[in-house]
Amino acid sequence: MRLKTCFLFLLILVLVGSCAVSGAEKNSASIDSCGLRGWNLENGWQYVIMGYYPYEKDGTKAPVLWQVLAVENGKALLYTTYIIDAHQPVECGDVKASKNGKYRYITDYGETDLNVWLNNVMIKDLLEDEPVLAAVTEEKYGFLYPLTDSEMMTEAYGFTDQRFYEVRSRWAYATPYTKAKRLYPEIKNYFNPVQVDRKHGTSSYWVAQVKYPGEQNHYLQICAGISDTKPGDNRGTNIGHLSYGMLTRATVGLRLALRLDVSRIQVISGNGSIWDPCRLAYVKDKTAEQKEVLTPPLRSGPTPVPTTPAPVKGRPVLETPGPDVTPVPVPAWAKEGAE
Repeated sequence: MRLKTCFLFLLILVLVGSCAVSGAEKNSASIDSCGLRGWNLENGWQYVIMGYYPYEKDGTKAPVLWQVLAVENGKALLYTTYIIDAHQPVECGDVKASKNGKYRYITDYGETDLNVWLNNVMIKDLLEDEPVLAAVTEEKYGFLYPLTDSEMMTEAYGFTDQRFYEVRSRWAYATPYTKAKRLYPEIKNYFNPVQVDRKHGTSSYWVAQVKYPGEQNHYLQICAGISDTKPGDNRGTNIGHLSYGMLTRATVGLRLALRLDVSRIQVISGNGSIWDPCRLAYVKDKTAEQKEVLTPPLRSGPTPVPTTPAPVKGRPVLETPGPDVTPVPVPAWAKEGAE
């Protein structure tokens, strides 16, 4: 009887230990062979500099900052840290007709003019002569797109499954170039007696989800960047909740995503922090004896100083790294190709 009791006790210890290991593995900062990793609770997001787009108010370009949400199924999911532009989902040449709601309805984000513009115009302006453009994979909505509703609530990406009220992990800030476009709400809302709160500096951006999928609709989802809760409301600022905007609204921002084939990219510099983002090179064939590594062009001018995201309860606080920070491992052949 005593032997049986001891055996059961040992079995319980083994099971508890295995659960602890699996939990640690879930939050570990495992790095793919390309040098990228997705979000994890211990280290937060990894950051990448990729592309060149208007940043200053006058349209002066600067490198674009991305955060790595995940590395899964052989692809790295990247998301712009800032709101880098603003654009309306469905265009209408007749302003009067647009105000009366007389424009083309859609049943899916893929039917929007915005989706066409992103994949035919903006992606070329954004990545220009970046070699990694060849590693961008085509997904349901093309190469460049806003995240979907389900992706915006994916905890593994560093967000939360909370749809309403304050969600700080979804807070985002617009670049000076985008702010100059008078982001929503560009005018006072006379139908809402509650004063809109702008003190946090966040802005709203589109999400690839129509209000009623499968039905004719004129509303597209947005991630709210303003507070419209009443003073003293104990639910927080309400910033980061998922709401909706009219399809012809031109003042909602663009925070965009794309996926990269990790078998065709390689980190060549940077430690992955927001202060020292990774730079990526395109590798035609990593198995080749003489690997051809195509590096991104060196851009003139300084990288914009990052706006530290709002702190999220239970998440690491971003601080300027010390001199002993551990860099992202880079293979010798990748270093040689970058020189």
